[in-house]
Formats: sequence, C-alpha cells, structure tokens
Amino acid sequence: MTEGVPSAGSALPTPAMSSLPLAALNVRVRRRLSLFLNVRAPVAADWTVLAEAMDFEYLEIQQLEKYADPTSRLLDDWQRRPGASVGRLLELLAKLGREDVLMELGPSIGAVGWWWLSLTNTCKARNVISRLSLHSASLQVPIRSD
Repeated sequence: MTEGVPSAGSALPTPAMSSLPLAALNVRVRRRLSLFLNVRAPVAADWTVLAEAMDFEYLEIQQLEKYADPTSRLLDDWQRRPGASVGRLLELLAKLGREDVLMELGPSIGAVGWWWLSLTNTCKARNVISRLSLHSASLQVPIRSD
C-alpha cells in the first residue's frame, strides 16, 4: 500500500496525512462530508458535534446554523485555525464514532492525500532544480528503460 493512502476501513491517518492541510480536500469530498454531517440525527454525531470537537464556541456554532451547508462553512472556518489538517479531521471523525463516513470517504480522502503529497514533492524537486540552475549546476537523473 502506498504511504498516506488509507485502506477502505482505515480510521486513523498515517503520519504523512496528519500534516496534510485541510485545503487539500477537494469539492467532491467536502460535498460528501456535508451529505453525511448536515443531517441532524439523534443516533449519530452531526456537524454540530464535530464543531464542538474542533473547539468552536457555542455562539460560533449558532452562526454556522444559518448557512444552507453548515458543514462546508465549518470546514472553511476550521482550516484557518492552527492544527487543522486532514489527519486531525479523520481522528475527530473516528473519535465521534462516524465509521460510516470513514468507510465511505476514506479512500477518496486518501487519494486526495496521495495527490497532494505528490504535488508537494514535485514542487520541492522543481525548487531544487531551480536552485541548482542559479549556481550553474546540473542534476543528472538516469532514465529507466523498463
């Protein structure tokens, strides 16, 4: 299995995903989260319980209730706070007993994580190459012939 991509039943994030910024979650994943969490159900934790776990105050939660999609707004607001990450979101969902969400969205979130990490590594590699070119150095990468 690729590092950072959880299995279908994986509830806890890998170390690579724990630092993945929440901004890496795409619109599709956010909409699916909203479908699960916007519904008020007495037997499952909804977006308000998640908001409390994210340390939002009562008045902040009341303000979020005014939106048609409070889960989306919650994620937008939370991603600006320190400690907000994809890994932390997965931890909170597991803590709240939302295995249904983790089972359904785990593979999608893992794919987003894999894409984000690949993008980050590509940007780092380009940064190294541009620094080398500033010093008139070159980087030799052998070509594979499979």
